[in-house]
Amino acid sequence: MRHHSALILIALLVLSLLWGCALSGRKVATEEEIAAQQARAKLHLSSRTDAYYHFLRSRQLLYQNRVKEALSELEIAAEADPGAAYLFGELATFYLRQGQNAKAVEAAQRARNLDPQSIKTRMMLAGLYSGLKQTDRAIAEYRAVLDLDPKQQKARLWLASLYAGQSRYEEAREVLNELVNLDPENPLANYYLARMELELKEYNEAEKYYKKALEIRPDLEMALMDLAYLYELQNRYDDAEGTYKKILEFDPENKQARSRLGDLYLRQNDYREALAEFQKIMGPEEKGLEMRSKVGLLHLELEEYDQAIEVFNTLLAGHPENEQIRYYLGIAYEEKEDFELALAEFDAIPASGTYGLKARLHRALILEKRGDVDEAIATLEEVIENHPEEEDGYLYLGNMYETLKRFDEAEAVLRQGLKMAPGQQRLHFRLGVVLDKMGDRQDSIVEMEKVIALDPKNANALNYLGYSLAEMGIRLEEAEEFVKRALEVKPEDGYITDSLGWVYFKMGRHSEALVWIQKALDRLPEDPLITEHLGDTYQALGRWREAQDAYERALRLGHENPEQLESKLEESKKKANIEGAQ
Repeated sequence: MRHHSALILIALLVLSLLWGCALSGRKVATEEEIAAQQARAKLHLSSRTDAYYHFLRSRQLLYQNRVKEALSELEIAAEADPGAAYLFGELATFYLRQGQNAKAVEAAQRARNLDPQSIKTRMMLAGLYSGLKQTDRAIAEYRAVLDLDPKQQKARLWLASLYAGQSRYEEAREVLNELVNLDPENPLANYYLARMELELKEYNEAEKYYKKALEIRPDLEMALMDLAYLYELQNRYDDAEGTYKKILEFDPENKQARSRLGDLYLRQNDYREALAEFQKIMGPEEKGLEMRSKVGLLHLELEEYDQAIEVFNTLLAGHPENEQIRYYLGIAYEEKEDFELALAEFDAIPASGTYGLKARLHRALILEKRGDVDEAIATLEEVIENHPEEEDGYLYLGNMYETLKRFDEAEAVLRQGLKMAPGQQRLHFRLGVVLDKMGDRQDSIVEMEKVIALDPKNANALNYLGYSLAEMGIRLEEAEEFVKRALEVKPEDGYITDSLGWVYFKMGRHSEALVWIQKALDRLPEDPLITEHLGDTYQALGRWREAQDAYERALRLGHENPEQLESKLEESKKKANIEGAQ
Protein backbone atom coordinates (compact mmCIF):
# COMPACT_ATOMS: atom_id res chain seq x y z
CA MET A 1 0.00 0.00 0.00
CA ARG A 2 2.85 2.33 0.90
CA HIS A 3 4.44 1.58 -2.43
CA HIS A 4 1.27 2.66 -4.28
CA SER A 5 1.08 5.88 -2.23
CA ALA A 6 4.63 6.80 -3.12
CA LEU A 7 3.93 6.18 -6.79
CA ILE A 8 0.85 8.39 -6.67
CA LEU A 9 2.83 11.22 -4.96
CA ILE A 10 5.58 11.01 -7.56
CA ALA A 11 3.00 11.07 -10.36
CA LEU A 12 1.36 14.16 -8.90
CA LEU A 13 4.70 15.96 -8.62
CA VAL A 14 5.56 15.09 -12.22
CA LEU A 15 2.15 16.36 -13.43
CA SER A 16 2.61 19.53 -11.42
CA LEU A 17 5.98 20.18 -12.95
CA LEU A 18 4.69 19.45 -16.45
CA TRP A 19 1.72 21.80 -15.92
CA GLY A 20 4.05 24.53 -14.68
CA CYS A 21 6.23 24.11 -17.70
CA ALA A 22 3.24 24.28 -19.98
CA LEU A 23 2.08 27.52 -18.40
CA SER A 24 5.46 29.23 -18.38
CA GLY A 25 6.81 28.01 -21.63
CA ARG A 26 10.09 27.39 -19.91
CA LYS A 27 12.05 24.25 -19.37
CA VAL A 28 11.82 22.53 -16.02
CA ALA A 29 14.28 23.87 -13.45
CA THR A 30 17.02 21.56 -12.42
CA GLU A 31 17.54 20.59 -8.83
CA GLU A 32 20.67 22.82 -8.77
CA GLU A 33 18.70 25.86 -9.98
CA ILE A 34 15.94 25.28 -7.45
CA ALA A 35 18.53 25.05 -4.71
CA ALA A 36 20.18 28.30 -5.87
CA GLN A 37 16.84 30.13 -5.84
CA GLN A 38 16.13 28.91 -2.35
CA ALA A 39 19.59 29.99 -1.20
CA ARG A 40 19.12 33.48 -2.65
CA ALA A 41 15.74 33.82 -0.94
CA LYS A 42 17.25 32.72 2.34
CA LEU A 43 20.16 35.16 1.84
CA HIS A 44 17.78 38.07 1.09
CA LEU A 45 15.68 37.21 4.10
CA SER A 46 18.82 36.96 6.15
CA SER A 47 20.06 40.37 4.83
CA ARG A 48 16.77 42.08 5.64
CA THR A 49 16.79 40.47 9.08
CA ASP A 50 20.37 41.63 9.63
CA ALA A 51 19.51 45.13 8.40
CA TYR A 52 16.60 45.41 10.77
CA TYR A 53 18.73 44.11 13.63
CA HIS A 54 21.42 46.74 12.98
CA PHE A 55 18.76 49.43 12.60
CA LEU A 56 17.28 48.56 16.01
CA ARG A 57 20.77 48.35 17.46
CA SER A 58 21.46 51.87 16.11
CA ARG A 59 18.34 53.18 17.80
CA GLN A 60 19.38 51.61 21.10
CA LEU A 61 22.88 53.09 20.93
CA LEU A 62 21.51 56.50 20.03
CA TYR A 63 19.22 56.33 23.04
CA GLN A 64 22.37 55.70 25.12
CA ASN A 65 23.97 58.75 23.47
CA ARG A 66 26.62 56.56 21.83
CA VAL A 67 26.33 58.54 18.62
CA LYS A 68 29.38 57.34 16.73
CA GLU A 69 28.50 53.66 17.28
CA ALA A 70 24.86 54.33 16.40
CA LEU A 71 25.88 55.84 13.07
CA SER A 72 28.13 52.87 12.33
CA GLU A 73 25.26 50.43 13.00
CA LEU A 74 22.94 52.42 10.74
CA GLU A 75 25.50 52.38 7.93
CA ILE A 76 25.80 48.57 8.30
CA ALA A 77 22.00 48.29 8.13
CA ALA A 78 21.85 50.30 4.89
CA GLU A 79 24.66 48.24 3.39
CA ALA A 80 22.87 45.02 4.37
CA ASP A 81 19.62 46.06 2.67
CA PRO A 82 20.50 48.51 -0.14
CA GLY A 83 16.94 48.52 -1.43
CA ALA A 84 15.39 49.84 1.78
CA ALA A 85 14.49 53.49 1.18
CA TYR A 86 13.62 54.08 4.83
CA LEU A 87 17.16 53.16 5.93
CA PHE A 88 18.74 55.72 3.60
CA GLY A 89 16.22 58.28 4.78
CA GLU A 90 17.23 57.58 8.37
CA LEU A 91 20.87 57.73 7.39
CA ALA A 92 20.38 61.10 5.66
CA THR A 93 18.73 62.48 8.79
CA PHE A 94 21.61 61.20 10.93
CA TYR A 95 24.26 62.72 8.65
CA LEU A 96 22.37 66.00 8.65
CA ARG A 97 22.36 66.12 12.45
CA GLN A 98 26.09 65.48 12.43
CA GLY A 99 26.68 68.29 9.96
CA GLN A 100 27.88 65.88 7.26
CA ASN A 101 25.86 67.58 4.56
CA ALA A 102 27.48 65.96 1.53
CA LYS A 103 26.82 62.46 2.89
CA ALA A 104 23.31 63.54 3.90
CA VAL A 105 22.57 64.62 0.33
CA GLU A 106 23.94 61.36 -1.09
CA ALA A 107 21.82 59.26 1.31
CA ALA A 108 18.71 61.36 0.69
CA GLN A 109 19.17 61.01 -3.07
CA ARG A 110 19.37 57.21 -2.66
CA ALA A 111 16.20 57.25 -0.56
CA ARG A 112 14.38 59.39 -3.13
CA ASN A 113 15.46 57.19 -6.03
CA LEU A 114 14.26 54.10 -4.16
CA ASP A 115 10.96 55.73 -3.22
CA PRO A 116 10.15 58.71 -5.48
CA GLN A 117 6.69 59.02 -3.92
CA SER A 118 8.03 59.81 -0.44
CA ILE A 119 7.14 63.42 0.37
CA LYS A 120 9.17 63.29 3.58
CA THR A 121 12.34 62.31 1.69
CA ARG A 122 11.87 64.94 -1.02
CA MET A 123 11.22 67.65 1.58
CA MET A 124 14.42 66.70 3.39
CA LEU A 125 16.41 66.66 0.16
CA ALA A 126 14.98 70.04 -0.86
CA GLY A 127 16.00 71.46 2.51
CA LEU A 128 19.52 70.08 2.08
CA TYR A 129 19.84 71.57 -1.39
CA SER A 130 18.58 74.89 -0.07
CA GLY A 131 21.10 74.88 2.79
CA LEU A 132 23.90 74.16 0.31
CA LYS A 133 22.72 77.08 -1.90
CA GLN A 134 21.75 74.64 -4.67
CA THR A 135 18.57 76.61 -5.15
CA ASP A 136 17.46 75.26 -8.52
CA ARG A 137 17.68 71.68 -7.25
CA ALA A 138 15.73 72.64 -4.13
CA ILE A 139 13.06 74.27 -6.28
CA ALA A 140 12.78 71.11 -8.40
CA GLU A 141 12.22 68.97 -5.29
CA TYR A 142 9.57 71.31 -3.85
CA ARG A 143 7.80 71.32 -7.20
CA ALA A 144 7.89 67.50 -7.22
CA VAL A 145 6.35 67.50 -3.73
CA LEU A 146 3.53 69.75 -4.92
CA ASP A 147 2.95 67.47 -7.90
CA LEU A 148 2.51 64.62 -5.42
CA ASP A 149 0.36 66.66 -3.04
CA PRO A 150 -0.72 70.22 -4.02
CA LYS A 151 -1.88 70.89 -0.45
CA GLN A 152 1.60 70.66 1.05
CA GLN A 153 1.74 74.04 2.82
CA LYS A 154 5.39 73.96 3.88
CA ALA A 155 6.53 73.08 0.38
CA ARG A 156 4.63 76.07 -1.03
CA LEU A 157 6.02 78.44 1.57
CA TRP A 158 9.60 77.27 1.06
CA LEU A 159 9.23 77.31 -2.71
CA ALA A 160 7.91 80.87 -2.61
CA SER A 161 10.80 81.83 -0.32
CA LEU A 162 13.34 80.41 -2.78
CA TYR A 163 11.71 82.21 -5.69
CA ALA A 164 11.80 85.45 -3.69
CA GLY A 165 15.48 84.86 -2.91
CA GLN A 166 16.11 84.80 -6.66
CA SER A 167 13.97 87.94 -7.09
CA ARG A 168 11.40 85.85 -8.96
CA TYR A 169 8.60 87.64 -7.15
CA GLU A 170 5.91 86.99 -9.74
CA GLU A 171 6.45 83.22 -9.46
CA ALA A 172 6.54 83.46 -5.68
CA ARG A 173 3.27 85.37 -5.74
CA GLU A 174 1.69 82.73 -7.99
CA VAL A 175 2.69 79.92 -5.60
CA LEU A 176 1.32 81.80 -2.60
CA ASN A 177 -1.87 82.78 -4.41
CA GLU A 178 -2.50 79.09 -5.00
CA LEU A 179 -1.97 78.43 -1.29
CA VAL A 180 -4.38 81.20 -0.30
CA ASN A 181 -6.95 79.82 -2.73
CA LEU A 182 -6.53 76.36 -1.20
CA ASP A 183 -6.72 77.68 2.36
CA PRO A 184 -8.09 81.27 2.54
CA GLU A 185 -8.04 81.29 6.35
CA ASN A 186 -4.36 80.41 6.60
CA PRO A 187 -2.69 83.41 8.31
CA LEU A 188 0.83 82.51 7.15
CA ALA A 189 -0.27 82.12 3.55
CA ASN A 190 -1.85 85.58 3.63
CA TYR A 191 1.19 87.01 5.40
CA TYR A 192 3.74 85.71 2.90
CA LEU A 193 1.56 86.72 -0.03
CA ALA A 194 1.46 90.22 1.47
CA ARG A 195 5.27 90.21 1.60
CA MET A 196 5.47 89.34 -2.08
CA GLU A 197 3.08 92.16 -2.92
CA LEU A 198 5.25 94.47 -0.85
CA GLU A 199 8.36 93.42 -2.77
CA LEU A 200 6.49 94.10 -6.00
CA LYS A 201 5.50 97.53 -4.63
CA GLU A 202 1.82 96.62 -4.89
CA TYR A 203 1.13 98.43 -1.64
CA ASN A 204 -2.66 98.27 -1.70
CA GLU A 205 -2.61 94.51 -2.28
CA ALA A 206 0.06 94.07 0.39
CA GLU A 207 -2.04 95.98 2.90
CA LYS A 208 -5.09 93.88 2.04
CA TYR A 209 -3.34 90.58 2.72
CA TYR A 210 -1.58 91.84 5.87
CA LYS A 211 -4.95 92.89 7.22
CA LYS A 212 -6.45 89.51 6.27
CA ALA A 213 -3.66 87.72 8.12
CA LEU A 214 -4.28 89.93 11.16
CA GLU A 215 -8.01 89.38 10.96
CA ILE A 216 -7.29 85.66 11.40
CA ARG A 217 -4.43 86.15 13.88
CA PRO A 218 -4.64 89.62 15.51
CA ASP A 219 -1.44 88.99 17.49
CA LEU A 220 0.71 87.96 14.50
CA GLU A 221 3.64 90.24 15.31
CA MET A 222 5.55 89.83 12.06
CA ALA A 223 2.47 90.92 10.11
CA LEU A 224 2.04 93.95 12.36
CA MET A 225 5.73 94.85 11.98
CA ASP A 226 5.56 94.60 8.20
CA LEU A 227 2.31 96.55 8.05
CA ALA A 228 3.86 99.35 10.11
CA TYR A 229 6.84 99.38 7.74
CA LEU A 230 4.45 99.56 4.77
CA TYR A 231 2.76 102.58 6.34
CA GLU A 232 6.17 104.22 6.78
CA LEU A 233 6.96 103.67 3.10
CA GLN A 234 3.74 105.50 2.26
CA ASN A 235 4.49 108.31 4.76
CA ARG A 236 1.39 107.28 6.73
CA TYR A 237 3.14 108.03 9.98
CA ASP A 238 0.03 108.07 12.19
CA ASP A 239 -0.95 104.60 10.96
CA ALA A 240 2.61 103.35 11.47
CA GLU A 241 2.71 104.79 14.99
CA GLY A 242 -0.62 103.16 15.87
CA THR A 243 0.56 99.79 14.56
CA TYR A 244 3.81 99.86 16.53
CA LYS A 245 1.85 100.77 19.65
CA LYS A 246 -0.47 97.82 19.03
CA ILE A 247 2.56 95.51 18.94
CA LEU A 248 3.74 96.98 22.23
CA GLU A 249 0.32 96.34 23.75
CA PHE A 250 0.78 92.64 22.96
CA ASP A 251 4.46 92.62 23.86
CA PRO A 252 5.73 95.60 25.91
CA GLU A 253 9.27 94.15 25.88
CA ASN A 254 9.51 94.07 22.09
CA LYS A 255 12.73 96.05 21.54
CA GLN A 256 12.51 95.99 17.76
CA ALA A 257 9.04 97.56 17.73
CA ARG A 258 10.04 100.17 20.31
CA SER A 259 13.23 100.99 18.45
CA ARG A 260 11.33 101.40 15.18
CA LEU A 261 8.79 103.61 16.93
CA GLY A 262 11.66 105.74 18.21
CA ASP A 263 13.14 105.95 14.71
CA LEU A 264 9.70 106.94 13.39
CA TYR A 265 9.59 109.83 15.85
CA LEU A 266 13.13 110.78 14.81
CA ARG A 267 12.05 110.92 11.17
CA GLN A 268 9.35 113.38 12.16
CA ASN A 269 11.84 115.43 14.23
CA ASP A 270 9.91 114.56 17.39
CA TYR A 271 13.06 114.17 19.44
CA ARG A 272 11.37 114.18 22.82
CA GLU A 273 9.15 111.19 21.97
CA ALA A 274 12.05 109.40 20.28
CA LEU A 275 14.17 109.86 23.39
CA ALA A 276 11.39 108.49 25.60
CA GLU A 277 11.15 105.30 23.52
CA PHE A 278 14.90 104.74 23.36
CA GLN A 279 15.25 105.26 27.10
CA LYS A 280 12.69 102.50 27.69
CA ILE A 281 14.93 100.15 25.74
CA MET A 282 18.09 101.41 27.40
CA GLY A 283 17.61 99.90 30.84
CA PRO A 284 20.55 99.24 33.16
CA GLU A 285 21.23 95.96 31.34
CA GLU A 286 21.43 97.63 27.91
CA LYS A 287 25.11 97.82 27.03
CA GLY A 288 24.72 98.45 23.30
CA LEU A 289 26.74 101.32 21.88
CA GLU A 290 24.22 102.14 19.18
CA MET A 291 21.23 102.65 21.46
CA ARG A 292 23.13 104.60 24.10
CA SER A 293 24.72 106.74 21.41
CA LYS A 294 21.27 107.53 20.00
CA VAL A 295 20.13 108.61 23.45
CA GLY A 296 23.20 110.80 23.88
CA LEU A 297 22.71 112.41 20.47
CA LEU A 298 19.05 113.11 21.21
CA HIS A 299 20.04 114.85 24.43
CA LEU A 300 22.43 116.93 22.30
CA GLU A 301 19.66 117.75 19.82
CA LEU A 302 17.38 118.78 22.69
CA GLU A 303 20.20 120.95 24.10
CA GLU A 304 20.31 118.80 27.24
CA TYR A 305 24.08 118.96 27.35
CA ASP A 306 24.64 117.67 30.88
CA GLN A 307 22.62 114.52 30.15
CA ALA A 308 24.47 114.04 26.85
CA ILE A 309 27.82 114.42 28.61
CA GLU A 310 26.79 111.86 31.23
CA VAL A 311 25.79 109.32 28.57
CA PHE A 312 28.96 109.75 26.51
CA ASN A 313 31.25 109.72 29.55
CA THR A 314 29.66 106.45 30.68
CA LEU A 315 30.15 104.96 27.23
CA LEU A 316 33.72 106.22 27.03
CA ALA A 317 34.59 104.58 30.35
CA GLY A 318 33.74 101.23 28.81
CA HIS A 319 35.18 102.01 25.37
CA PRO A 320 38.13 104.39 25.89
CA GLU A 321 39.49 103.82 22.36
CA ASN A 322 36.22 104.65 20.63
CA GLU A 323 36.83 107.84 18.63
CA GLN A 324 33.17 108.38 17.76
CA ILE A 325 32.08 108.53 21.41
CA ARG A 326 34.93 110.89 22.27
CA TYR A 327 34.01 113.09 19.31
CA TYR A 328 30.37 113.35 20.44
CA LEU A 329 31.52 114.08 23.98
CA GLY A 330 33.69 116.90 22.64
CA ILE A 331 30.71 118.35 20.76
CA ALA A 332 28.59 118.20 23.93
CA TYR A 333 31.24 120.16 25.83
CA GLU A 334 31.55 122.59 22.91
CA GLU A 335 27.80 123.24 22.82
CA LYS A 336 27.85 123.76 26.58
CA GLU A 337 30.67 126.27 25.93
CA ASP A 338 33.01 124.32 28.17
CA PHE A 339 35.75 124.90 25.63
CA GLU A 340 38.72 123.58 27.61
CA LEU A 341 37.12 120.17 28.14
CA ALA A 342 35.96 120.13 24.52
CA LEU A 343 39.49 120.84 23.28
CA ALA A 344 40.84 118.09 25.56
CA GLU A 345 38.51 115.53 23.97
CA PHE A 346 39.16 116.68 20.40
CA ASP A 347 42.93 116.72 20.96
CA ALA A 348 42.77 113.16 22.35
CA ILE A 349 41.53 111.89 18.98
CA PRO A 350 44.48 110.85 16.76
CA ALA A 351 44.90 113.13 13.74
CA SER A 352 45.09 110.05 11.50
CA GLY A 353 41.97 108.49 13.02
CA THR A 354 38.51 108.23 11.51
CA TYR A 355 37.33 111.29 13.42
CA GLY A 356 40.70 113.08 13.34
CA LEU A 357 39.71 115.52 10.59
CA LYS A 358 36.37 116.42 12.19
CA ALA A 359 38.02 116.88 15.58
CA ARG A 360 40.56 119.35 14.12
CA LEU A 361 37.80 121.31 12.39
CA HIS A 362 35.92 121.68 15.67
CA ARG A 363 39.15 122.65 17.38
CA ALA A 364 39.50 125.51 14.90
CA LEU A 365 35.90 126.63 15.51
CA ILE A 366 36.45 126.70 19.28
CA LEU A 367 39.64 128.71 18.88
CA GLU A 368 37.75 131.19 16.69
CA LYS A 369 34.99 131.50 19.31
CA ARG A 370 37.63 132.18 21.96
CA GLY A 371 39.14 134.91 19.79
CA ASP A 372 42.30 132.93 18.96
CA VAL A 373 41.83 133.61 15.25
CA ASP A 374 45.47 133.18 14.20
CA GLU A 375 45.69 129.80 15.94
CA ALA A 376 42.36 128.78 14.39
CA ILE A 377 43.65 129.68 10.92
CA ALA A 378 46.88 127.77 11.60
CA THR A 379 44.86 124.71 12.64
CA LEU A 380 42.84 124.81 9.41
CA GLU A 381 45.98 125.29 7.31
CA GLU A 382 47.37 122.17 9.00
CA VAL A 383 44.14 120.32 8.19
CA ILE A 384 44.49 121.30 4.51
CA GLU A 385 48.14 120.22 4.49
CA ASN A 386 47.30 116.80 5.99
CA HIS A 387 44.09 116.30 4.00
CA PRO A 388 44.63 118.16 0.69
CA GLU A 389 41.83 116.30 -1.12
CA GLU A 390 39.18 116.87 1.58
CA GLU A 391 36.90 119.84 0.89
CA ASP A 392 36.05 120.59 4.54
CA GLY A 393 39.38 122.23 5.36
CA TYR A 394 39.00 124.70 2.49
CA LEU A 395 35.35 125.36 3.37
CA TYR A 396 36.03 126.09 7.02
CA LEU A 397 39.02 128.31 6.28
CA GLY A 398 37.11 130.08 3.50
CA ASN A 399 34.20 130.70 5.87
CA MET A 400 36.57 132.02 8.51
CA TYR A 401 38.13 134.51 6.09
CA GLU A 402 34.64 135.45 4.86
CA THR A 403 33.50 136.15 8.44
CA LEU A 404 36.59 138.32 8.91
CA LYS A 405 35.70 140.08 5.61
CA ARG A 406 39.05 138.99 4.18
CA PHE A 407 37.33 138.15 0.92
CA ASP A 408 40.42 137.94 -1.29
CA GLU A 409 41.92 135.28 0.97
CA ALA A 410 38.57 133.47 1.14
CA GLU A 411 38.38 133.40 -2.67
CA ALA A 412 41.96 132.12 -2.95
CA VAL A 413 41.37 129.28 -0.47
CA LEU A 414 38.13 128.20 -2.13
CA ARG A 415 39.70 128.21 -5.60
CA GLN A 416 42.61 126.18 -4.23
CA GLY A 417 40.07 123.72 -2.84
CA LEU A 418 38.39 123.39 -6.24
CA LYS A 419 41.77 122.57 -7.81
CA MET A 420 42.41 119.83 -5.26
CA ALA A 421 38.80 118.61 -5.02
CA PRO A 422 37.15 119.57 -8.32
CA GLY A 423 33.40 119.40 -8.76
CA GLN A 424 32.52 119.88 -5.09
CA GLN A 425 29.14 121.64 -4.89
CA ARG A 426 29.74 123.24 -1.50
CA LEU A 427 33.00 124.85 -2.64
CA HIS A 428 31.34 126.30 -5.75
CA PHE A 429 28.42 127.57 -3.69
CA ARG A 430 30.62 129.23 -1.07
CA LEU A 431 32.81 130.77 -3.75
CA GLY A 432 29.68 132.19 -5.39
CA VAL A 433 28.64 133.80 -2.09
CA VAL A 434 32.10 135.30 -1.55
CA LEU A 435 32.22 136.69 -5.09
CA ASP A 436 28.79 138.24 -4.54
CA LYS A 437 30.04 139.94 -1.38
CA MET A 438 33.04 141.20 -3.35
CA GLY A 439 30.62 142.82 -5.82
CA ASP A 440 31.40 140.37 -8.62
CA ARG A 441 27.80 139.28 -9.15
CA GLN A 442 28.28 137.95 -12.69
CA ASP A 443 30.98 135.48 -11.58
CA SER A 444 28.83 134.64 -8.56
CA ILE A 445 26.02 133.66 -10.93
CA VAL A 446 28.44 131.45 -12.89
CA GLU A 447 29.37 129.57 -9.70
CA MET A 448 25.72 129.04 -8.75
CA GLU A 449 25.00 127.72 -12.23
CA LYS A 450 27.84 125.23 -11.75
CA VAL A 451 26.26 124.04 -8.50
CA ILE A 452 22.90 123.54 -10.23
CA ALA A 453 24.59 121.66 -13.09
CA LEU A 454 26.09 119.30 -10.50
CA ASP A 455 22.85 119.02 -8.51
CA PRO A 456 19.67 120.24 -10.24
CA LYS A 457 17.77 119.97 -6.94
CA ASN A 458 20.13 122.06 -4.83
CA ALA A 459 17.51 124.36 -3.31
CA ASN A 460 20.04 126.80 -1.82
CA ALA A 461 21.78 127.39 -5.15
CA LEU A 462 18.48 127.63 -7.05
CA ASN A 463 17.20 130.19 -4.56
CA TYR A 464 20.45 132.17 -4.49
CA LEU A 465 20.60 132.33 -8.27
CA GLY A 466 16.93 133.28 -8.64
CA TYR A 467 17.18 136.00 -6.00
CA SER A 468 20.43 137.36 -7.50
CA LEU A 469 18.88 137.63 -10.95
CA ALA A 470 15.86 139.39 -9.45
CA GLU A 471 18.09 141.85 -7.58
CA MET A 472 19.88 142.61 -10.84
CA GLY A 473 16.56 142.90 -12.68
CA ILE A 474 17.67 140.49 -15.42
CA ARG A 475 16.43 137.12 -16.74
CA LEU A 476 13.36 137.46 -14.52
CA GLU A 477 11.43 134.59 -16.12
CA GLU A 478 14.41 132.31 -15.44
CA ALA A 479 14.64 133.72 -11.92
CA GLU A 480 11.01 132.77 -11.33
CA GLU A 481 11.68 129.24 -12.62
CA PHE A 482 14.77 128.80 -10.41
CA VAL A 483 12.95 129.89 -7.27
CA LYS A 484 9.92 127.72 -8.03
CA ARG A 485 12.24 124.73 -8.42
CA ALA A 486 13.79 125.56 -5.06
CA LEU A 487 10.32 125.67 -3.49
CA GLU A 488 9.54 122.22 -4.88
CA VAL A 489 12.47 120.90 -2.84
CA LYS A 490 11.80 123.03 0.27
CA PRO A 491 8.13 124.08 0.14
CA GLU A 492 8.08 125.40 3.72
CA ASP A 493 11.25 127.49 3.51
CA GLY A 494 10.51 131.12 4.40
CA TYR A 495 13.55 132.58 2.63
CA ILE A 496 12.73 130.85 -0.66
CA THR A 497 9.10 131.95 -0.31
CA ASP A 498 10.32 135.54 0.08
CA SER A 499 12.55 135.15 -2.99
CA LEU A 500 9.56 134.25 -5.15
CA GLY A 501 7.71 137.28 -3.84
CA TRP A 502 10.72 139.44 -4.61
CA VAL A 503 10.93 138.08 -8.17
CA TYR A 504 7.28 139.03 -8.67
CA PHE A 505 8.01 142.46 -7.18
CA LYS A 506 10.80 143.00 -9.71
CA MET A 507 8.47 141.85 -12.50
CA GLY A 508 5.95 144.49 -11.42
CA ARG A 509 3.44 141.86 -10.29
CA HIS A 510 2.99 143.55 -6.93
CA SER A 511 -0.25 141.92 -5.81
CA GLU A 512 1.27 138.45 -6.29
CA ALA A 513 4.45 139.64 -4.59
CA LEU A 514 2.43 140.73 -1.54
CA VAL A 515 0.85 137.26 -1.18
CA TRP A 516 4.20 135.46 -1.20
CA ILE A 517 6.04 137.95 1.01
CA GLN A 518 3.27 137.76 3.60
CA LYS A 519 3.58 133.95 3.50
CA ALA A 520 7.31 134.31 4.07
CA LEU A 521 6.72 136.56 7.09
CA ASP A 522 4.27 134.05 8.52
CA ARG A 523 7.19 131.60 8.54
CA LEU A 524 9.92 134.08 9.56
CA PRO A 525 8.16 136.91 11.43
CA GLU A 526 11.39 138.28 12.94
CA ASP A 527 13.35 138.69 9.72
CA PRO A 528 14.15 142.37 9.02
CA LEU A 529 14.93 141.97 5.28
CA ILE A 530 11.63 140.19 4.53
CA THR A 531 9.87 142.87 6.57
CA GLU A 532 11.59 145.51 4.41
CA HIS A 533 10.37 143.68 1.28
CA LEU A 534 6.86 143.87 2.68
CA GLY A 535 7.27 147.63 3.09
CA ASP A 536 8.58 147.96 -0.47
CA THR A 537 5.57 146.04 -1.79
CA TYR A 538 3.09 148.15 0.17
CA GLN A 539 4.87 151.23 -1.14
CA ALA A 540 4.59 149.98 -4.74
CA LEU A 541 0.87 149.38 -4.17
CA GLY A 542 0.46 152.89 -2.75
CA ARG A 543 -0.42 151.61 0.72
CA TRP A 544 1.81 154.15 2.47
CA ARG A 545 0.66 153.74 6.06
CA GLU A 546 1.23 149.96 5.91
CA ALA A 547 4.61 150.55 4.26
CA GLN A 548 5.52 152.94 7.10
CA ASP A 549 4.58 150.31 9.71
CA ALA A 550 6.64 147.65 7.93
CA TYR A 551 9.75 149.86 7.71
CA GLU A 552 9.49 150.85 11.36
CA ARG A 553 9.24 147.19 12.33
CA ALA A 554 12.25 146.30 10.15
CA LEU A 555 14.29 148.93 11.99
CA ARG A 556 13.24 147.53 15.36
CA LEU A 557 14.29 144.06 14.22
CA GLY A 558 17.85 145.31 13.60
CA HIS A 559 18.09 145.83 9.84
CA GLU A 560 21.72 145.76 8.66
CA ASN A 561 21.31 148.92 6.56
CA PRO A 562 19.31 151.34 8.74
CA GLU A 563 20.29 154.45 6.74
CA GLN A 564 18.70 153.11 3.57
CA LEU A 565 15.64 152.03 5.53
CA GLU A 566 15.29 155.47 7.18
CA SER A 567 15.11 157.04 3.74
CA LYS A 568 12.28 154.70 2.68
CA LEU A 569 10.51 155.29 5.97
CA GLU A 570 10.59 159.07 5.54
CA GLU A 571 9.17 158.81 2.04
CA SER A 572 6.33 156.57 3.27
CA LYS A 573 5.54 158.94 6.14
CA LYS A 574 5.32 161.92 3.78
CA LYS A 575 3.08 160.08 1.33
CA ALA A 576 0.92 158.74 4.15
CA ASN A 577 0.53 162.25 5.61
CA ILE A 578 -0.35 163.72 2.21
CA GLU A 579 -2.85 160.93 1.67
CA GLY A 580 -4.32 161.56 5.12
CA ALA A 581 -4.59 165.31 4.49
CA GLN A 582 -6.51 164.70 1.29
